[in-house]
Amino acid sequence: MAIGSPLALLALWATAFILVVPAHSYLPMGTGSGATFTDSTWAQPPAWVINPTVSGANIAGTPADVTNIMQSSFATWMGAPDTHVVATFAGTSTATGPQINENLVCFTCGGVDFSQDGTLAITLINFDGSGNITNANILFNPNASTGAVSGQPICFTTGDTNSTCPTSGSVQEDLRTVATHEIGHFFGLDHSAIVDAIMFPFAPPFLQTLSYDDVAAISLLYPDPNPAVPTGSISGKVTLNNTGVFGAHVFADSTTASSPFSGFALIRKTPISALTFPDGSYLITGLPPDTYVVTAEPLDGPVNDPNVSWALEWGQPAVQTNFTTRWH
Repeated sequence: MAIGSPLALLALWATAFILVVPAHSYLPMGTGSGATFTDSTWAQPPAWVINPTVSGANIAGTPADVTNIMQSSFATWMGAPDTHVVATFAGTSTATGPQINENLVCFTCGGVDFSQDGTLAITLINFDGSGNITNANILFNPNASTGAVSGQPICFTTGDTNSTCPTSGSVQEDLRTVATHEIGHFFGLDHSAIVDAIMFPFAPPFLQTLSYDDVAAISLLYPDPNPAVPTGSISGKVTLNNTGVFGAHVFADSTTASSPFSGFALIRKTPISALTFPDGSYLITGLPPDTYVVTAEPLDGPVNDPNVSWALEWGQPAVQTNFTTRWH
């Protein structure tokens, strides 16, 4: 994900969730300077509104359905372990495009570029001069398709996968899956290279729960002062020919059947990850007690630097990918 200029007043950041048919690092948004990365978060708990109009969009559901799904998707993040994050539902809006004075969720809005093939939704974020999030809009693509030329239309479903869509021959995509991903961006999360994370940049047909990687990410930005599950960190350095590797995807994967978050419903066990800093050092946080193998791999697909914009956030031309996967 990219932040054009996170320290400029009302700088705009946009991210698109892409469909892949068929369909490993959590990253906060922010900016890197020297040896420090500054996260971007809401300075004050936000309120959000919804334009629940579905007429004109390829959605198998009613205005009440989409409103309920957005509320439950926000609740998924607010209920994450070791996290204290709040967003208040403030009712409906008649806005038909991105807003500055309210945080809008919309399914039929214009004023944004959905031209990239497979774009399902876009989150637009504004920042103040200190890098704090001041405003966010979540806009779903009313004409999503799998391709510009011969692709099939994409239908957002609010029920089961046997829903009847407004447009025949549609590929069905679960709305809550997309909503939960976009709300992660709303709260300040960038994409993850962990395939099973909700913040992975390519949408599966159905995935409504958070992974350990997602939990580590949201609890880093909005920590609970009294965490239910104590966590720790792993740090180190990735080098090639005695020189630090920038932008290596480093993840810690459990080697046991332990389930530290078993007391929380619907939290899925996955690796937890980070990207290396310009000097090759890394810090993986949010790790519950367990035994881990740490792996370093290049961001050379399916997730690559344009998906996370880690190089841009550090003012670097590109992340380093001229190495092979290593673990210890």
